[in-house]
This record gives sequence, C-alpha cells and structure tokens, in this order.
Amino acid sequence: MPAASGVLAAPSPSPSKAKLTGRAAVLVLVVAVLAVSYASSVRAWVQQRSDINTLTAEIADRQAEVAALKQTKQRWHDPAYIRTQARARFGWLMPGETGYRVIDDNGDILVAGSQLSDPVDTRPKSTPEWWETAWGSVVAAGRDPADDAAAAARTAARRPTPVDQIGGRPAGGTALDRDETVDRGDGLVPESGQGRAVDR
Repeated sequence: MPAASGVLAAPSPSPSKAKLTGRAAVLVLVVAVLAVSYASSVRAWVQQRSDINTLTAEIADRQAEVAALKQTKQRWHDPAYIRTQARARFGWLMPGETGYRVIDDNGDILVAGSQLSDPVDTRPKSTPEWWETAWGSVVAAGRDPADDAAAAARTAARRPTPVDQIGGRPAGGTALDRDETVDRGDGLVPESGQGRAVDR
C-alpha cells in the first residue's frame, strides 16, 4: 500500500471470524434440537412416574379393601356377630326380649343416631294473650256493676260443694232422692239404683 495516497483502506473481514459465526449457528441449532427431543422425553418420563404413583396408591387401596372384606368374612363365622347383625339389620330379638322402635311424626322408623325434637307443650296456657286481656277489659267496661254482682251470686249458688264432688249427698237430699232424672254426664244409672238413666 502506498502511503502517499493518504486514504486508509477499510479492514476486510477475516475468513476465520465468518467461519466461527457459521459454526456457532450450527452448534446452537444442534443444541436446540437436542433440547426439544430431551424435553419431550423428560415430559413423558414425568408423566409415567405420575401414572406409576397413582396406580401404586390404587393398588394399596384395593389391598386394604380386600383385607377388610376378608376380616368381615371371618367375622360372619362368629355367632355373636351374627346375632348383632340380626338385631341391627332386621330388628330380630331373642326369646323373652321386648323390642321398641321410635317413630317420627310421619310414622317412619328413626335410625340410630337420630335426635328427637322437643315435645310440643300441650298444657293450656296459664296466662291469656294480650289481645284477650284487652278485649276482656273492653267487655268489662261495658257491663253494669249490678249485673256483675248478680252473675257472681248465681255462679256461687251453682258451685258444687266438696261433698258433691266426691259423691256424697248434702243435707236436704238431692234430685236422686226425689227420684228425678239427673244427667251426670255419663248417661248411667247411679249405684244406689235411684233415678233413671238419661238417653242421649
């Protein structure tokens, strides 16, 4: 190169660097193909290991079930177990025993472990409801006090005495002594033979 021209020449690419780049591309391509092929193999291996673990767990469950069934089969050779099953499944009893079954409102038999609801309180309420009390106040406000006193006297005159309640006769006789028909509420003739039965 002449130094006089004063123009610097551009460096030309060396052939060794171009060959290195081509080799690197081929190497990267080969590594990528190997990674893809190994990735599919690894994925298949992981899937197979998962399947093996699942099948091993199923085999263990089946073996436990078979062992339980063998034990149950062995228990059926015991007469006490047979009696227990006859009681539980069919409700059978031994001679001389008394069995009871609890039923619900629909008549269905309650199984073991069922809980009964609280019983319904059938006793009459001792205190009236508020509207009954309020209505009673309205009715009482409209009455004449003289009528209330007369009604109380009539009620006291009609009240039976303790002797009447236990079946005795007060002094002065009763309607039965006078051979009159008396409705005692049962339509029967009194034990003394006096009086007549009331037809209903």
